[in-house]
Amino acid sequence: MKESPTLTSDRPVFKMPQKRQNVDPELPDFTDVLEETERVIQQCFKQYQLEEVFLSFNGGKDCTVLLDVTIKLLRDIYKCENISKNLKVVYIRTKDPFNEIEEFVKLVEEHYNVKLTVMEGEMRTTLQRILEEDGSLKACLMGTRRTDPYSHDLKFIQHTDHNWPSIQRVSPLLNWSYHHIWSYLIKRNVPYCNLYDKGYTSIGSTQNTWPNPALAYKDHSGCLSYLPAWRLSDATLERAGRGTPPQPTVNGHNTSKQVVNSHSNGDIH
Repeated sequence: MKESPTLTSDRPVFKMPQKRQNVDPELPDFTDVLEETERVIQQCFKQYQLEEVFLSFNGGKDCTVLLDVTIKLLRDIYKCENISKNLKVVYIRTKDPFNEIEEFVKLVEEHYNVKLTVMEGEMRTTLQRILEEDGSLKACLMGTRRTDPYSHDLKFIQHTDHNWPSIQRVSPLLNWSYHHIWSYLIKRNVPYCNLYDKGYTSIGSTQNTWPNPALAYKDHSGCLSYLPAWRLSDATLERAGRGTPPQPTVNGHNTSKQVVNSHSNGDIH
């Protein structure tokens, strides 16, 4: 695959997160799902050489966990602290991406010492281009969970459907819950995109993603604000901020005015 130039931004890259205080003690233990994930990744790299695998990255919370777990495991497998520079990571940029996601992707490159190849376009055609540009690829690590659309019956290692480009899909996080993801990110102090601290719980593009109305509240001055993503109590509402702009209600009242911590351009449309 051809490497794209290093991502740049006119806005400063935000710093690594500090250790978080007052974290919900009810965030679940992730030991069992982590061990399961490590076994799947180990199986992947027993079956395929490092150069035959790429990790699909979009800047979201799930693939961030996957990248963190994979790199730590590869360091152990190969007994090499700098093995991350040999891991192929492809950032598939969505149309109309958030500036915050673009900045976070650059931070990921620096933090993990990885070189991201940047691709754009619809997923199926982009995957075809990836495979055409790098004929050695045989497997793709993905951060898919069973609660994602059309993913309930997936296997950990499964070949793509006949109408998709041919490759093994490896989905080590299938059995992780929304709160497992946040428990890992917070307790392991893993960097993540700062949109999640502004009420976003599932991030797509600037055209279809909004702060989750389930996290809305009125601050002391009466303005609408949002709790961070890990505070979402009902995981079934993870994607409630996707689609058309929501009209959040607080205390039974519509709160479509006076929005803070909302869209990347400052307004919700």
